[in-house]
Amino acid sequence: MKLPGTRTGITALIILGFLALTTPVIAGGLVSTSMEVNLGRSVRDEVLDGNELWEDSADNKLIRELAAILVPMAEDRDIDYEFYIIVDEDVNAFALPGGIIFVHTGLLDFCNRDEYMIAGVLAHEISHVSRRHHRDSIEDALYGTLGLVVLFQILNLDEDWMQIAGVAVWTLIQQGHSRENEYDADEQAVYLMYRAGWDPDNGIIDFLRDMEKEYGGENELGDIGRCIASHPDTDRRVYFAEIALEELSAEETFDPQPIPLLEDTGEDEYEGRMVIEFRDD
Repeated sequence: MKLPGTRTGITALIILGFLALTTPVIAGGLVSTSMEVNLGRSVRDEVLDGNELWEDSADNKLIRELAAILVPMAEDRDIDYEFYIIVDEDVNAFALPGGIIFVHTGLLDFCNRDEYMIAGVLAHEISHVSRRHHRDSIEDALYGTLGLVVLFQILNLDEDWMQIAGVAVWTLIQQGHSRENEYDADEQAVYLMYRAGWDPDNGIIDFLRDMEKEYGGENELGDIGRCIASHPDTDRRVYFAEIALEELSAEETFDPQPIPLLEDTGEDEYEGRMVIEFRDD
């Protein structure tokens, strides 16, 4: 990971100190979709610089198959999603602003390549993007109070905002989203899987059960995993996800569907990167 430049790094520390002395107030709408996309691409490049892409054709094809069904069902359909598999033994997956999602090979191994569990994790990460959890966190960090807005104006940070916001994104990657946002992403993952015709109980809920069984409150991993580490009550996440499934089942008929197979045009097709494009028009 690249470290921010000296001026930006010092400014980030000033901001973090300022935040420690103030009460943040969400100021919605200050970070646009295009700003999220640009920020996500910037952090994506840093991630790719420091990691090896996993180019196994079968694994990349599996991620593409699942994502191609889940992405069009997400709330925000005005984003081009990118999916990458990186070589890392940690049981982890994480999303960046603007629809960029990374999956570790360690997560695929942990799930034994089970399509439904992996679909549950992808649905969870897609939901962080579509529900704008990154934007909310960045706005809290950058523009959380009127005083901080003034601070930005005084320091003339227009040109540096993306580097400083990048610090906030790296913090999210390392520490995970808030408890509320994790619950929300779990619930949305239940909805996405259910509407795709894939039983969420065999997907995101089973994944959370297995993570709790394997790691309990001692998992030190990112996003999915670090939320369990910082909030050991994974059983509550399972409980709320089960409630969401129960309520959804009472409102909508479940139409089970197999996971479809996409045409595989060759080993070199994906090269470790998959772009899923979707528009309503």
